[in-house]
Amino acid sequence: MRDAPSYDRNSAAAYARAWALHRNPAFGNFSALGGDCANFASQCLWAGWDKRMAAGWYYRSMTDRTPSWSGVRFLRRWLLEAGRAEICDVSEAEPGDLVVLWNGQRYYHVTVILRPGADPLVAAHTHDVLNRALSAYGAAAREALHVL
Repeated sequence: MRDAPSYDRNSAAAYARAWALHRNPAFGNFSALGGDCANFASQCLWAGWDKRMAAGWYYRSMTDRTPSWSGVRFLRRWLLEAGRAEICDVSEAEPGDLVVLWNGQRYYHVTVILRPGADPLVAAHTHDVLNRALSAYGAAAREALHVL
């Protein structure tokens, strides 16, 4: 993981709290294009990293961005393949980490952890939530991604 940006999880979680129920006008809104959750999670990552964009993950505009900025499966794959995250148990995840939800056929939603624990509180876009218990999602499986 050469030249990887440092990650400030408190900044990522603070960003999530600030923008969970609103849209940051500096970024587009993907709600009408299938969902805004990966965009929101990417914004939180951007707030926690030192602002250097990386190959395979960048946003310049709605039409100049990588799929990893706006698609759950692409974001998950990029984080793992680029060595920017590793899979961990949900109970071991920390603020600023992500939880990807699986419905038995595909990864369909991503949340940002605000308060860790056995049933962490999360924030997310699409159906905007702030401090929602992860257990409230009816996902077939949950995968925590510990951001490095």
